[in-house]
Amino acid sequence: MIDQSEDILELFIARHQKSIFALALYLIGGDRDKAYDITVSSFVKVMRPMTLLQEKNAFLVQLAKATVAQCRNTKILPSFSESDFSNLSSGEKESLRIVKTALQRLPFDIKVPVLLRDQLHFSYPDISLVMDISERNARIQTIQAHSRLRSQITDIMNHE
Repeated sequence: MIDQSEDILELFIARHQKSIFALALYLIGGDRDKAYDITVSSFVKVMRPMTLLQEKNAFLVQLAKATVAQCRNTKILPSFSESDFSNLSSGEKESLRIVKTALQRLPFDIKVPVLLRDQLHFSYPDISLVMDISERNARIQTIQAHSRLRSQITDIMNHE
C-alpha cells in the first residue's frame, strides 16, 4: 500500500512540477532559485493536509493557490535568462522576449489570472478558487488582464 501511495505521489509531482515552477518563475520575475524554492515549499504545504484520493484538479488548484500566495510575498528583481530561448528561432525568441517583458511590466494581481488561464489552462471556476473571488469576477479579471497584456505588447512593439 505504501509503494502505491508513493507512486501516486510521484505521479502528481511529475505531472505538475514544471507548470507550477513556470508559474512561480513568471510571477516573481525570473529568479530561478527563488522559483524553485517557492515550488518545493508549495508542494510541501499542499501535500501535508491533502489526501491523494482527492480529485486531481483540487490538488492543482490548491498548489497554484499556495504558489501565488508565496510569490505575492516575494520581492525579486526581474531577470530572464537567454538560455530559456536557446532552442527557438530568432523570431520566436523575439516574440517570447516581448511577451515576457510585457508580463514583467504588469502588476502582480494582473499577471495571476493570465498565467493561470494561459499557462496552467485553468477554468474560470478554478481561477476563482485560487484568487478567492467569484467565478464571474475571475472571468472579468482574466479578460481585463489579457487586454492589459495586449496593450503592453503593443506598447513595447511600437517603441522598439
